[in-house]
Amino acid sequence: MPVTNFENSIDFNGQKFYVGLDVHKKSWTVTVRSLGRQVAHFTQPPGAHTLAGTLKNKFPGGDFYSAYEAGFCGTTHHEMLCRLGIKNIIIHPADMPTTDKQKKNKTDTHDSRAIAEHLEKNTLRGIHVLTRQQQELRSLFRLRESKVRDVTRANNRLKGFLFYHGIQLPESVMKKERFSKKALEWLDNLEMISEAGTLAKQELINALRYQREQEYRITKLLRSQIQSSYDEPYKRLLTVPGIGPVIAMAMIAEIGEFSRFDDPDEYVSFLGLTPWNDSSGDTIRTKGIQPRCNTHLRPLIVEASWVAIRVEPKLFAYYSKHAVKNNKHAIIKVAKKLVLIAKAVVLNNQNYAKDHLHPKQEKKHMKRKGFSQALAEQHIKQTSDRSMLLELSDE
Repeated sequence: MPVTNFENSIDFNGQKFYVGLDVHKKSWTVTVRSLGRQVAHFTQPPGAHTLAGTLKNKFPGGDFYSAYEAGFCGTTHHEMLCRLGIKNIIIHPADMPTTDKQKKNKTDTHDSRAIAEHLEKNTLRGIHVLTRQQQELRSLFRLRESKVRDVTRANNRLKGFLFYHGIQLPESVMKKERFSKKALEWLDNLEMISEAGTLAKQELINALRYQREQEYRITKLLRSQIQSSYDEPYKRLLTVPGIGPVIAMAMIAEIGEFSRFDDPDEYVSFLGLTPWNDSSGDTIRTKGIQPRCNTHLRPLIVEASWVAIRVEPKLFAYYSKHAVKNNKHAIIKVAKKLVLIAKAVVLNNQNYAKDHLHPKQEKKHMKRKGFSQALAEQHIKQTSDRSMLLELSDE
């Protein structure tokens, strides 16, 4: 049985304390465990300084480990806790191990207690925390995303107004779902039956123009920030088939450092391009792609894949081979290829190229030229991202 030094002493040097936090805007619920026991539980005003002061007063000299679930507060508290000497991690709420009983009896106390218990058992894995600079760049990209939605809403409101009043634009000015500049100018000169109708129409037109101007301005600001800090990766991504300026900016803003993904499966899973399996025994079920993903990137990548198969013959051949069974599954396979290619061109700092050898073929080629087995394997490992991922006929 472990021996504790909680009594008759105030020296906790070297003793580990595990702190589970349930973080809210107005209060924090805190549970502290050590040596397999719960040693403290309290509620405090929000703030890392308050928590650090309480822990150091109660358990002077202890080593503190804490965790809380990712949420509205971002990583500010995490950064502050780390600066104050508390080793903190942020966990994904879906990764928190829970029983059916815990799901049906969920309170702040139970949540903080469960986090402390699993933290002590070392069964929690923290999410990757982006740098503050990267988070702010991502915020600018997501602001552009919200502005794109605002433009769509304004466009649909004007369209709905015209449908309701039976107004049809000439085909010469309205060729697409979105209103062109000529279409808006034509509507400017359109007079409704009453002054109220004319005012309503004009306000909807002005709202659409305003949202478009905002979208354009934010896109321009985002591009300037990307080019000033990530110009080389941005240029490399633009050489990949199907990836244009907006998707290149999105990948840089949302992913940050491509090198943080050592495992290709982890990288593809982050983007939500892996199958969702539900199998048991002889029964094998595939429910499509994983619902858990970066929802800001996946739709853009799938859209880029449809463009890529039109401009890159090898990608089209790869798509055609798998589209016989299911064209939607086939485009996801193309998307996986595309994001791996994007990662390769950024990490290897080179433009997209078509004529790369398959790793096995390259290994044989090097051996014919007199390379040793060890050197050949070392070279293949160093260039695997380039050669393996750019070869599109390996499956």
